[in-house]
Amino acid sequence: MMMLILGGPALGAEQSYRADHVAATGRNFPSAYANAICRTAAAARTAAVEQFGFDMPETIQIDLACDPNQAVRLFNDGKDHIFLTIRSEKDLHKPSESRVFQIYGICHEIGHLAMYRVIRNHSWLTTAGAEGWAHYIGSRLVDRVYEIEKEGLWPDPYDYRADGMARLKKQLADPHPSANGQGAQLWMQLAEIVTDKGLAGVLKKWGAAQIDPYDPAPALRAALQVERDPRLAQWWSKAESVLVFKRPKSTIVARTADRKELSVKPVELAHDDGTQAGKRSIAGTGHAVRFSVKGDAWYLTSVRIYGSRYGLPTPPQEDFRIWLCDKDFKTIAEFDQPYSKFPTGTAQWVDLPVTPTNVPSEFIICVAFNPTAQKGIYAGYDAQATGNSFTGMPGQEPRDFAQGDWLIRAQVDQLNSADSLSSPKLP
Repeated sequence: MMMLILGGPALGAEQSYRADHVAATGRNFPSAYANAICRTAAAARTAAVEQFGFDMPETIQIDLACDPNQAVRLFNDGKDHIFLTIRSEKDLHKPSESRVFQIYGICHEIGHLAMYRVIRNHSWLTTAGAEGWAHYIGSRLVDRVYEIEKEGLWPDPYDYRADGMARLKKQLADPHPSANGQGAQLWMQLAEIVTDKGLAGVLKKWGAAQIDPYDPAPALRAALQVERDPRLAQWWSKAESVLVFKRPKSTIVARTADRKELSVKPVELAHDDGTQAGKRSIAGTGHAVRFSVKGDAWYLTSVRIYGSRYGLPTPPQEDFRIWLCDKDFKTIAEFDQPYSKFPTGTAQWVDLPVTPTNVPSEFIICVAFNPTAQKGIYAGYDAQATGNSFTGMPGQEPRDFAQGDWLIRAQVDQLNSADSLSSPKLP
């Protein structure tokens, strides 16, 4: 969850704070509010475990920062960390003044942790599915936090029960609720069928299921066992289209070649000028670049990215993904690459060989690193945008990246039998 708001000067000094199963570090953060945030997280964690049976971390780590020069953000790492940055103490005042729901926000992020710790690969969830879940669970947790902590929790006192289910039900009374509201309503209806603790069972089943990203519904439906309860079948008939993202495949069939069949005269396609003007790590989406070649005899052999890894010195034991897509951003082929390919510290060009795969005359390369605040890749970009770089995930609506061109290049080669006079159409 992200919140962007205005504020004033930073307050306080760096300190550590603790509550039951919660540890926080505050940098220039108002102490009274840091303690209140710890108590909020502790109460919400207790409710998540006792009322819902969620698998929560033994200790939730919270990183608090107050910096007038930074954007204000609230997010999680999907495991055990929550990160909150504010610009001033004003951002922590009651919502009627600050327009920010901090108590709800902490509960919302704990809702995300409850899901993401169990469903590690949740790329099949729509935004309405993921955010609707955290909205519903977060609202429920706000109510439970009030029962535990009562009205004396927040340094700027107010009746924060209004931020819980009372607010969600008011939103759902609208004839046209938002997409996230629709998602929250579906999760609420599921809880009414399977009970609160039954929700944890659903998450575990879906987390263990072998889900096809191009058609997730069959595996999800089977794990839910909708046949055992007609109410589940009725719920699924409404929920599938709202909660589940089916990644469309291209009609272009991937054709591969052995490297021995290639001419070994690769050509590098690029839109960037080779000079990094900035770098970005973006969660929940990917870095993508459009390319074109002349004819249909070219094979993608490698993707080159200028970037660096951040986080712990030891790379995470996981892969990131590269997609070869058609001009409509539908997947032709996908390739996994290890995080260890990227160095920490100084950025450099990293060569990522892939299985040689035939490309159409117009194609898109998309790379997604699934970053968190503690691990990820900074992808570089230059200072001049040509209109060929954007953000998005295959099958989704792309968004133009106007800050420059991603320093992402495609290497292509031809078969030995191809016409040696043909060449890619360079930008």
